Amino acid sequence: MKKLLLAGGGHSHIQVLKRLKEEPLKEVDITLISPSNYQYFPELFPGYAEDRYAEKRIRADLEKLAEDAGVKWKEGAVLSIDPGQKLALTAEGEILEFDIISLNIGSMTSGTDKISLSENIYTIKPNYQFTTAVKTFRGVNNPVIIGENAAAVEIASSVQAWRTKQHLPNPITVIAQNRLLPEMKENISEAIANRLRESGIILFEGETIKKMEENKIFLNSEEISFDKLLWLQKPKAPDLFKLSKLPVDENGYLSIEKTLQIKEYPFIFGAGEGAVIKEHQPFTHSLYTSRKQGDVLFTNIRGFLDTGEGELVEELHIPILLELGNKQGVAVFRNRPLFGKIPWALRQIQNKKLLKN
Repeated sequence: MKKLLLAGGGHSHIQVLKRLKEEPLKEVDITLISPSNYQYFPELFPGYAEDRYAEKRIRADLEKLAEDAGVKWKEGAVLSIDPGQKLALTAEGEILEFDIISLNIGSMTSGTDKISLSENIYTIKPNYQFTTAVKTFRGVNNPVIIGENAAAVEIASSVQAWRTKQHLPNPITVIAQNRLLPEMKENISEAIANRLRESGIILFEGETIKKMEENKIFLNSEEISFDKLLWLQKPKAPDLFKLSKLPVDENGYLSIEKTLQIKEYPFIFGAGEGAVIKEHQPFTHSLYTSRKQGDVLFTNIRGFLDTGEGELVEELHIPILLELGNKQGVAVFRNRPLFGKIPWALRQIQNKKLLKN
């Protein structure tokens, strides 16, 4: 009997589990391993931060999904794999055998090696840390976010909206060491930054952090005090790929083909934030792209085991939808922004698909 190991509980693996429930793979022993039995959906984080969703609504129960699909569940994390011997080493020191492995382990947060994570400084990755971090963070006197990516924009906007409704006096402060959303055109970045400032957020852009003390940040221009701080810097590739000597791109992300396989090791599949398709331009993962990857992943794993059939993941160009609090949002498509309630409503349509889990 062949052994299939699903490492990580990301969207694509959730889609694979749903497909397995309807179309079981015969004579295959399947195990899902993930650090938490819950997978939280980042797309729903703004709604949770603004108090529109309860915690149980923004997560999927991986253990139950695995059970329903006839898949073994294991709580843990894969630290490294040996492609030659087809072995995976877990954080608990266990060695797991596999014939096929799929890696959907997401990403980490950059820069955490430069700070001392303490009871006053939080990250939201792994994402099961999010609810505790936000519940503690959003009600303090001086909340500060360091980050310039979409997560920083959405969480800052949602927390600020929540604080306004709670009549809390001090606004949230956001420190961007670059400009906000540097991957976007400068005029779009500037327009979104202006929206944040209009909502009351104090925004510093292009600031160098000279040093940090227990409750103080020293910038070029001034000193910022904080009670709680969210460190939301750009994503960083997991160490697993380099430790396992797998092919990676210049940023350390797993390098895969359009079939979601590693060319040198076709029995290793990759999906989600941690994997980059060689021929594709970098893009932001969303529910839509992850579900598409999940369907291709299921088809190609089944093809590798049995039918020989497979599919390719085609490059997708879909709008970026960001929530800005108070039923406001922004849609960016082909470098054109649209602000207002319509982008927010479009985002809610996407969210409803996740809320059914």
